[in-house]
Amino acid sequence: MEDLLFIILILAVIWYWWDTQQCNEIALAVCKQKCINAGLQLLDATVTRQRVWLRRGSASSVQICRLYSFEYYNGESSETGTSVFARSEFGERQQGYIVLIGKQVVETKFPHEDAGTRRSES
Repeated sequence: MEDLLFIILILAVIWYWWDTQQCNEIALAVCKQKCINAGLQLLDATVTRQRVWLRRGSASSVQICRLYSFEYYNGESSETGTSVFARSEFGERQQGYIVLIGKQVVETKFPHEDAGTRRSES
């Protein structure tokens, strides 16, 4: 009986790792595409998982919800509209986030957009 529980635990850990890898790839692909569409540069070509929790998804099933953050370069100063490189050698890093429920993107946020604007995905 203990062997069976151990095997189930190992399989659950493997499934969680596999599922997390797939969600990381989805989040990164969405961030890359959104940055390209907005004329931004995704820095470090990576997303970082900040938080994981359980939440009810569609059809009232419990799903894993993940919050990822990422950094990007805007290229223009929000105050003057001039190139950041004209002011600084290193430019400005800005941070955005993306939320996935299961494997579905439900929210993305780029702080350079109008304050309070959220983009929901269906």
